[in-house]
Amino acid sequence: MCTFLFAFVMHFSAQPAMNRKSLDSIGAWNAVRKAHQMADLPIVPMKDFQSFPKNNGIYKKGRRYKGVIYSSAKETNTFVGTDVSFHTFMTALHNPRSIIYTDRTDEPPYHGVNCRSYYGTVCSGLITYALGFKITQRSFDILVSDDFELIDDQSARGIQQADIVCRNGHPAMVTGIEKDRQGTITRIEICSARGSGCCRLYVDGEDAFNKKLKQRGLQIYRYKYLYKNTSYTPATEFVAVDGEVLKPFQYNEVICANRGDKSCYVTGDDVILNVLKGGEKVEIFKDSKFYKEIYIHFRDTNVTLKNYPYGNYQARVVTGNKKSAFTRWKIIDVNVRIDQDRHRIYFNSANANPVYYEICSIAGGRPTNQKRTYAAEFTDADFKNGYVEVEPPKKNKKGKADCTYVKVHFESDYGMVINRLVNWFE
Repeated sequence: MCTFLFAFVMHFSAQPAMNRKSLDSIGAWNAVRKAHQMADLPIVPMKDFQSFPKNNGIYKKGRRYKGVIYSSAKETNTFVGTDVSFHTFMTALHNPRSIIYTDRTDEPPYHGVNCRSYYGTVCSGLITYALGFKITQRSFDILVSDDFELIDDQSARGIQQADIVCRNGHPAMVTGIEKDRQGTITRIEICSARGSGCCRLYVDGEDAFNKKLKQRGLQIYRYKYLYKNTSYTPATEFVAVDGEVLKPFQYNEVICANRGDKSCYVTGDDVILNVLKGGEKVEIFKDSKFYKEIYIHFRDTNVTLKNYPYGNYQARVVTGNKKSAFTRWKIIDVNVRIDQDRHRIYFNSANANPVYYEICSIAGGRPTNQKRTYAAEFTDADFKNGYVEVEPPKKNKKGKADCTYVKVHFESDYGMVINRLVNWFE
């Protein structure tokens, strides 16, 4: 999913506000703004790290970058925008002891995906967020989905903003079309997630665009249901796009959960509180009530919380009469089991909403030769029953099967989580 789409001419000057009247629908307008959020988000690492095992995935401490980092989070279900909020991602990025800097998803206990950062997105993740899908798309999903159609005029003259320019392995979104007074296209803007992160890319003129389409074997798709993409939330704490006004944001410099502020854990997870400027004790509140206090003895320390029950939590550092701001997190109750004989996946949660299931590899991959459903949203009947009936995974003639793990995705006001994977054949 990291192959380059175009050899674009890059421009790093300030971007002009988009003219909403030039867009065909509010759904297209929302898609463009959300893609711009992904491409324009300011990134300032607190420590060196590498998101992708190539030179263009290296981030240096204190250096300024632009665009959500590139990383496949399909095993951990931590795609920025869809699963993890900008707020959580940015507060984790600002915490030098957060999971961004301590964990590498290409090493144990993870299962060897070709990316290293716990948070990030990929090309199809950008499309998923921009178009408002619940199910995180894979590149192949977009190519075979009935929700997309090839446009009739496969050229610069046929495109509209929010169209998808795609070849097998890499989709990107058309987010800007500039024309001269005669109506000739002079520049086309594309938002794409690449190894160096999400970015805006440009190609100058119709002829250059059409040439690239032909050279690269690209096709232009259009989402049939743009009118449904009515949700948009300005991420004004961190990035202002297309005429928005940036609002000031104050980071908590004293304490932060290792997954970021307003982050999610599931029951049984260890919650690590990174105390960055120590005090006498850490006060913990559960569901707005005082729950526990933990005395600390070092200025900079980590406080590990084990086997806490599900609920809404917040914690602060106290020194005498001084109290820091809170860091917040949620522990989510998730329950998933399978019934092999009845071909059912049972699911429930006390404090989150089940959204969809998928059957995948242990590293989160789904097949690209889909002749059956590997991921689907739950229906009203599924919610009523508390289970979904599925076509079960099958082993090949050698008795092996890669995609046998069941995930259920649960949504809360802090983001999405998954259950601990269940192997269909165990």
